This record gives sequence, C-alpha cells and structure tokens, in this order.
Amino acid sequence: MIEIVAASFLIGFSGAASPGPMTASVLGLGSRPPGRFVAGLVAGHGIPEAVMVAAIAFGVRDVPYINLIALLGSGVLVALGTMQFLRAGETVAATGETKTPVAFGLACTLGNPYWWVWWLTFGVGFLALHPSFVEFYVGHIGADIVWLGLLAFAVSRGANVLGPHYKKVVQASGLAMVLFGMYFILTILFV
Repeated sequence: MIEIVAASFLIGFSGAASPGPMTASVLGLGSRPPGRFVAGLVAGHGIPEAVMVAAIAFGVRDVPYINLIALLGSGVLVALGTMQFLRAGETVAATGETKTPVAFGLACTLGNPYWWVWWLTFGVGFLALHPSFVEFYVGHIGADIVWLGLLAFAVSRGANVLGPHYKKVVQASGLAMVLFGMYFILTILFV
C-alpha cells in the first residue's frame, strides 16, 4: 500500500513540477495569500483526476468527445492567460482566476491534451499493473498539493522581493498560458 502511494507521489511530482498551465497560473498569483487559491486550484485539478481514476477502476478506456472537451478547456486557458497578461500591472485584490480557483483548476486540467494522453497511456497502464486506485490517487494528488503549495509560497514571498519587476513575471506567466492554450488547440486540431 505505502509503496503505491510513494510511487504515485514520485510519478505525480515529476508531472506536477513540469512547466504547464497549472504552474503558470500559480506564478501569476503575486504577493496575494496563496492558501485559498492553491486549495481551489488543486481541488479543480483533483476532480477530473478522481473521475479518471474511478473510470479506469470501472474499465473505461476511451473518453467520448475528448477533443471537444480539450478544445473548450484550451480556449479558457487562452482567455484567462490574456486577462492575466493585460491585468499584470493592476493592484486589485484578486483577478478573475483567483476568485474561481476550482473552475480555473478544471480548465487548466481539461484543456491540457497532455493530461489526457498521460492518463490514457501511463495512467491506465500503471493502474492495470497496480490496481490500488485510492492509494494511487492519494499519492498522485499529494504531489500536486506539495508542488503547487511550495511554488505558491515561494511566489508570494518573491513578489515582494522583485517589487516592480514582478509585473514582467506575471505577464510572462499569462503569456505562457496563452501559448499553452494555443499550442493545445493547434495540437488537437492538426495532429
């Protein structure tokens, strides 16, 4: 049991720590307190992950309308990334994505075709060999919590250190979300 949790944590951590829309969204958090946002982001990410684990447990191997779901999520990423880029200099209490972090986590997850590919290849394969579904989920989501929590803490402290230069970091992360979304859209439509 503990071996599956540890293995899925390490596997999940390698994915969580790789650059992607979830990481880019945390970089845009700035000096705002990270707790509520990161908890919501992980919850939004964790919902489709729980559904995917449950679906695999019950034998589902194909997802209907996968391209449509990924296209819609990618479009949301482009829109939110654009708003983050344009609002980088504003000193508002919270941007749109920090007001709805669960929805934002869902969009970051479902709009990422690599998430789908990972689950429908490696996720299915791993769980077929090691059908410990709850243990796998606990380790896997634990990696997301640790990585995004540490990153958000570092960003909230670093924003104060960077001062006026932090606007460029926020703009870069917004641009990264737009580019991820556009890349995902082109990948879905033309590959």
